[in-house]
Amino acid sequence: MKIVQITDTHNSAHGGISNENLVKMIEFVNELEPDLVVHTGDVSILDPDNEADRATAARLLGELKAPLRVLPGNHDIGEPGEAPIGGAGVTSARVAAFRAVFGDDRWVEYIGGFSVVGFNSELMSSGLPEEEEQWAWLESLPAQLEGRPTIIFCHKPVHAPAPGLPASTYSIAPQSLDRLRSIVDNIDVQAFGSGHLHRWALEFHDGVQSISAPSTAFVYPGVEGQFGPSLSQLGIVEYQLTEDGGVTPFFRARPDLAEHYAVNVDTLRLALEEMGIDMSTLDITVRDVLRIA
Repeated sequence: MKIVQITDTHNSAHGGISNENLVKMIEFVNELEPDLVVHTGDVSILDPDNEADRATAARLLGELKAPLRVLPGNHDIGEPGEAPIGGAGVTSARVAAFRAVFGDDRWVEYIGGFSVVGFNSELMSSGLPEEEEQWAWLESLPAQLEGRPTIIFCHKPVHAPAPGLPASTYSIAPQSLDRLRSIVDNIDVQAFGSGHLHRWALEFHDGVQSISAPSTAFVYPGVEGQFGPSLSQLGIVEYQLTEDGGVTPFFRARPDLAEHYAVNVDTLRLALEEMGIDMSTLDITVRDVLRIA
């Protein structure tokens, strides 16, 4: 049994490198013949209100042959916290727009004896009515999953990648993490899978492996210094599942991907301009990662 995680494809209605890389990676994923493909968010290049970018991403992802589940990222619906990137806070309207194209933003799939769970990390600590609806659903999971070995996917890491980083920007905020932990402690979690950080890394938290999946679109320079040991390279993650409940993740990539730093991607710069974002107003850590003066 096999699951493929793809993430941070950052597709644009204007075309460009990120779209071209995704087309290549979809061909690659189809050759792997997974039982399920999970996209862990940021289907859109940047603007959560750009309907054309969403439609473009949906069209490209439609070429996958395996069943597909898509979760929202901060560039798809905005994010919680007092200083969301570009001023794009998560809203009910943005959540609804995402759901209209990609379906539910929380779900359970069953593969063999495994449960595969996806939830919306951008609702955590948002205060939106959708957050409490999701909490009620999460609290129902231990009974629903009936002790099956489980993989849990979301956009932002469940656990902070490094000390001192703003929680709602780089991972789930501590108050939400405590509540989430009280739920997952009653689930046989074999792995957490996330995106957002554009890096491949495998870590362990309380004995459970946490996988950070790389982007297929572009890389951030210096992520090793910001987030700890990792591989800053485009690719995907393949999860091999065994009948005894084991989960083994593997980094996979094609050698012909066009690998660029974020600030050298024309469609990203165009999206920033279209949103009227002044680079100097971005969070200092974000600017450091993007090498923006």
